[in-house]
Amino acid sequence: MKNGGIISLNDRERDPDNMSDKEKVKISTALSGIAVFVIGSFVLAGGLIYGTGADNQLAQKASRIFPYPAAAIDGVNFISIKNLQYNLKAVKRFYENQDFESLGLEVDFDTPDGQKRLKIKEKNLLTKLIENRIIEILANQKGIVLSPESVEREVSERVFQFGEEEELANNLQKLYGWTIKDFEEKIVKPDIYKQRLAEKVKKNDLGRERAEAKIKEAEAELAGKNLFSETAKKYSEGESAKDGGEVGWFSFDQMLPEIAISAAALEKGATSEIIESSLGYHIIKIDDKKTDGGAQKIKISQIFVRTQSFSDWLLEQEKNIKIYVLLKDMRWNREKGLVEFTSEDLKKFEENLEENSPNDPSVLF
Repeated sequence: MKNGGIISLNDRERDPDNMSDKEKVKISTALSGIAVFVIGSFVLAGGLIYGTGADNQLAQKASRIFPYPAAAIDGVNFISIKNLQYNLKAVKRFYENQDFESLGLEVDFDTPDGQKRLKIKEKNLLTKLIENRIIEILANQKGIVLSPESVEREVSERVFQFGEEEELANNLQKLYGWTIKDFEEKIVKPDIYKQRLAEKVKKNDLGRERAEAKIKEAEAELAGKNLFSETAKKYSEGESAKDGGEVGWFSFDQMLPEIAISAAALEKGATSEIIESSLGYHIIKIDDKKTDGGAQKIKISQIFVRTQSFSDWLLEQEKNIKIYVLLKDMRWNREKGLVEFTSEDLKKFEENLEENSPNDPSVLF
C-alpha cells in the first residue's frame, strides 16, 4: 500500500518463505545475471590487461577496481597493477613538474618514443616494487617487524630534514601527488626494512667471520716479516694478487673513503692495519708518493679479502624465490634479479636510449 509516497510491503512480500516460486525464480535470475556480468567484466578486463597491456585506458580503469596482479612472489604475495600504475603516475608527474628546458633538456611521455620511455620506467618500477616486497618478506623471516612507533619516528626525522611537515606535504603533493602517508608507505618503510635487514645480514650471513680470519692470517704473516708481495699472492682475492698486490697510482678522490683516510696518514713504505670497507677487508702498503699537477698521488699495494655485499646476498635469496611477472612484454630475469622486456623492439629501444641519449632526463634521473 502507498502512504505519503512510502510503499509499505505486506507480510507476505517481506517474508521470503511466503514468496511464490515464480518470484523466487525472478530474484535468482537477477542475481545470476549480476554475477555473470561481474565475472564477465573481470574476465574481459583481464584479457585486455594481460593480452594487450595495462596501458590500455579500459584496462587501467578495470585495474583500479579489480586487484589484478602485475607480479606474483612465491604464489602468495602479489604486486598489484593498481599499485604499479599509481607509482608510475607519480613518476610521470615528477617529470612533468621539472623545468628541464632551462637545463637544455626535454622529456615528453606523450610521443610514441615517450610512451616507450614511460614503459622503461614502468619496468624499472616493477623491479623496485618486487625487491621491496622480497626485502620485507626476508626481514619478517629474520624476526624484523616494524612497529608504528619506529616508522613514525623515522618519518619525523625525515620531516625535520625537509623543514616543516607542511612544507614536505606540499612538495610531495606538487611533485608526486602523494600524501605523507604515501611517503611513509612507499619510501620510509621500505628503507627501514632494507637498512635493518642489511645490518642483520652483515653480522650473520655475509661470510665476515671467514674473511676476518683470513685477513688476520695475512696480518700475522706480515708481522712475521714476510714480504708484502708474497703475502698478497697467498691471501689477496683481488685481481692484483698475481702482481703481488700492486694496484698503481691513485689520487685520494679515486679511493674508497676508508682507504683514503688510512693512506693519507701513512708514510712511504709503511703498511696499514686492517681496514674494513664496503667491499671487504684491506691491508695497504704505500709504495710511493708524488705530486702531479698540484694533486697528491699515492702508489699502493694491497691485500684484499672480499666480503659478500648485501646486494649480492639479496640476489642469491631471490634465486630461491619463485617470481612471475604477468604483464605483457615483460618477464623476471632470475640471474640478474630484475624485470626485463620480452619485446625485441623495446629491448633495442632501451639499449639505444642508454647508449645514445646523454641529455635525456628519463635516463639521467
